[in-house]
Amino acid sequence: MTFRKSVNSLVFRLLVMGLAMALVGTAASYIQLSRFLREELTKSVATQQTALAAYVARDVDNYIVERLSFLERLALALPPELLSQPRQLHAWLAERGALSDLFPLGLALAEVDGKRLDDTGQISTDTPEFAEASAGRRAVGRPRATASQHSALPMGVPVRNAAGQVTAVLLGMADLTADGLLDHLQEGRVGRNGGILVISPRDRLFVASTDVSMSLKPTPADGVNLLHDRAMAGFRGSGTTRNARGIDEISAIASVPSAGWFVVARLPVSEALAPVARMQTFILQQRAPAVTAVLIVIGLIMAWLLRPLFRAADQADRMTRGELALAPLRVVRDDEIGHLTQAFNRLLAKLVDNQEALAHLAHHDALTGLPNRQLLRDRLQQALAHAGRHGHEVAVLYLDLDGFKSLNDTFGHEAGDKALREIARRLQCLVRQTDTVARIGGDEFVLVATGLKAPAEQGAQVLAQRCVDAIAEPLPQELAGMAIGASIGIALGNGSETPQDLLAAADKAMYRAKQGGRGSYAMTGAATGT
Repeated sequence: MTFRKSVNSLVFRLLVMGLAMALVGTAASYIQLSRFLREELTKSVATQQTALAAYVARDVDNYIVERLSFLERLALALPPELLSQPRQLHAWLAERGALSDLFPLGLALAEVDGKRLDDTGQISTDTPEFAEASAGRRAVGRPRATASQHSALPMGVPVRNAAGQVTAVLLGMADLTADGLLDHLQEGRVGRNGGILVISPRDRLFVASTDVSMSLKPTPADGVNLLHDRAMAGFRGSGTTRNARGIDEISAIASVPSAGWFVVARLPVSEALAPVARMQTFILQQRAPAVTAVLIVIGLIMAWLLRPLFRAADQADRMTRGELALAPLRVVRDDEIGHLTQAFNRLLAKLVDNQEALAHLAHHDALTGLPNRQLLRDRLQQALAHAGRHGHEVAVLYLDLDGFKSLNDTFGHEAGDKALREIARRLQCLVRQTDTVARIGGDEFVLVATGLKAPAEQGAQVLAQRCVDAIAEPLPQELAGMAIGASIGIALGNGSETPQDLLAAADKAMYRAKQGGRGSYAMTGAATGT
């Protein structure tokens, strides 16, 4: 009997299912996991390379923009009279170059025909930086090697006269090697054989590379590297390609806007996907231990799966015994156990709603929804306590409707109920959120106004008159021809009175107001008003 029970148990069935899944999974995992891991690693590496390319491109762009901006500021600061004073101009440029290390290879100023304004020679006018600057645009030239085997980058900006015409070209020669930009590329490489390329498509030139042998070398011919060809045509993104050396790479391309260059971050596929080969070896070597491990894991999963059910059952049992307050159970997972817990929570919420509805009925008038006599007494007690602490006064307005009995007898109780709901609505529109309007009898209402400051009598009388006016307004069309008024008694308290005393005083004042006729009010110790 015990054996049959064990065989039919959920635990035994899950263990058997787990064993079968482990055996089948071992056979299928080699292919499935290999393919999955290859795809995921390719995506991950592509994302990593894209971020790296964007970071390096932004760094290179900042490097260029900083130097072009310096040249532009220098062009704006150039005194026009120096254009005709070669010696002074030469000294001025030398001084500015010494003050900044942005162009360690020198600054030069030439007319648009290439003649240097410091009388030191002629500058070639067919270089990209000179041609662009002569046309009024700042530009970056073709990188070149210096005599000291450094990578030099020429830049040029236009110099304009007061009329905005280009009169000269200011040139600067940055040293990519001395500035540490190439060292930065070496630090940004990923893996053992990964690398970064900075390429000028205009010049078809490798500007810089982590492989120093490629720096300032021509780019490969079309058709050698298809992803490179797309990048030269404007593509920006990532992909897998075979480079000029026949090595498959995962590459990402990002633009350097200020120079029209682009940056390539690349990593050999063999290095990027090395974990795949390690995983395949692991699957083949660990097949038998994996089955055992799976069974252990299933046992742990069983404990994890059933723990929320055990916990929920224990908490529900303690709630029924009154040891815990009624509260929703925590939904741990979105499974069958979670659905069962949610169903319990919905049932509990319905029970709480019913309790709240009963509590509401116990403290509110069923017809108008206003607070009843019990809730009025509690709120009045709180208002008096607050008034005693803060030195304010509380006004209690006791309202009795005039003519309601006649309306009820003429049109019936249903019409009377409708009139009472309308009167309740009008009264609620007159008060603040901190005030209270309650119905304590058939046609009797009480209004509690808090926080009244001196003169409180005047404020209470104004409120009473507003109540009289609001109630006197014509009733809805179906009750046309019947008029209702209100007699109001007013009592003021400063916190030393009890709610019963204040209500009794306002009730007495209301009876005095009734003696004055329909639509009147009276205050405790004061004359009747209309």
